Amino acid sequence: MKSKIFLLFIISLFCVGVMAQSIQKGPYTISVIADNVFHIEDSNDSNPAGYHYDAAGNSTGTNNCSDMYLVIGKEKALLIDLSNKITWDDTADESLRSLVYERANGKQLYITVTHNHGDHLGMLPVFADDEKAMFWLPKKEFESVDRFPSERTTYFPENESLDLGGFLINTLEVPGHTAHSTLFFLKDRNIVFSGDAIGSGNGVWLFNAESFPVYVEGVKNLIQYIESPANNIDLEKLTVYGGHAWQKGDLDRLNAQYIYDMRTLIDEIGEGTAYVEDYAATFPFLNANFKYGTAIITWNKEAAKEYAESLR
Repeated sequence: MKSKIFLLFIISLFCVGVMAQSIQKGPYTISVIADNVFHIEDSNDSNPAGYHYDAAGNSTGTNNCSDMYLVIGKEKALLIDLSNKITWDDTADESLRSLVYERANGKQLYITVTHNHGDHLGMLPVFADDEKAMFWLPKKEFESVDRFPSERTTYFPENESLDLGGFLINTLEVPGHTAHSTLFFLKDRNIVFSGDAIGSGNGVWLFNAESFPVYVEGVKNLIQYIESPANNIDLEKLTVYGGHAWQKGDLDRLNAQYIYDMRTLIDEIGEGTAYVEDYAATFPFLNANFKYGTAIITWNKEAAKEYAESLR
């Protein structure tokens, strides 16, 4: 009897180890988030995530990975986002297809996208001509985009849900980064996939003056959502999976505190008291990082001043 118990213990340890492992295929690294929930990152050992340096400490480039998430239900599978366009590995198309379809295991594949930016749509050609793939997209964000196959695409309204069988996907719009950025919650699992809507730990980018007030309302609605008893979210366990996981830096994970810090930062920007650092990006408008706790908003100093004055 003891030997059987010991054998079961060894097997369980082995299974946990396997579940925790990351697997590389072509330019991708895939890992397990939860049972039948996977994180796919467009990086590998030859081109790791983040900043690259030589032996002397000189910068040699960056791989700004853009993450995909795959949820496998009993009846359907959902792939969230389509990462950067990979040109540095000629096996990218086939590698991505095999990673997804091997895990979908014959279930109908649906694909959705958090927002209309190229680094989350890069691998669309891999599935656009694939008769097996269906698209399920936020209507307001994508209804005017003609890159999707019309006969295999459904556009859903705000707050729509998708039942995968064992996984219910609930959606919530949090605009600001784009006009209709959308979050995808796994009902009763304390998991949300947020794309770039609230940033990935290194700043949510807001590209014009008008984006901030709508972001304020979006974060307000997000907090109402996660606090609503109807949505059954354990705030101690909630984990936010952003669109660029490597950007969370030293943070263990993005959690409810990250969202609450974002609300406090919004309030401080409105009061004109937020801590701010100069920032230089490829977009001249983005000239400042506003910071509070774990939250960062990358925006514009002059626009923030005007916003604060408008509230007085």
